[in-house]
Amino acid sequence: MADPTPTIGGQATADAQSLPHDSREYAEYLTSQDPLKHLRAEFLIPSKTDLASATLPAHDHTLPPASHDESVYLCGNSLGLQPRRVSARLHQYLSTWATQGVQGHFKALSDSPLPAWLHADDAAAKAMAPLVGAAPAEIAVMETLTANLHFIMSAFYRPDVNGRHKIIIESKAFPSDHVSTPFPLTVFP
Repeated sequence: MADPTPTIGGQATADAQSLPHDSREYAEYLTSQDPLKHLRAEFLIPSKTDLASATLPAHDHTLPPASHDESVYLCGNSLGLQPRRVSARLHQYLSTWATQGVQGHFKALSDSPLPAWLHADDAAAKAMAPLVGAAPAEIAVMETLTANLHFIMSAFYRPDVNGRHKIIIESKAFPSDHVSTPFPLTVFP
């Protein structure tokens, strides 16, 4: 009878904690235990070849790259990975726009997974609520970081030359911080 103890890289998982934490075997063990690993297939991950290329790929980028060409993409706070469904969803929005015009704001189509545009943020708020521990009515899903910073600055920043009138930003802040702050400074000198 075969030994039922699971192994990773030839190492029994019970002994995995004793593996050097900077080893490939330990990384493979952690990956095998990741409860979210199935979600990797939901995203288009640029291959090493694609990242090194100066032109758009001629191949179907929706197919997974060869295992030797997979990249590790660690940029999640800026432009994260493209979900595989984005292309289809964009096409559905464009089709709704083409066939419904302004009615796309108000009219849900029975054969579309998309809500009427007027209610798109309602669905997003409902999906976000459990993630942040709030009621859907307490959630506002809005624009991009840059746009949101601009809205806040435009609404609230009123410099007083005799009082508070400076904005202090760290030099290595997210680029949007630097892009969005000069506008109110010129509007409200």
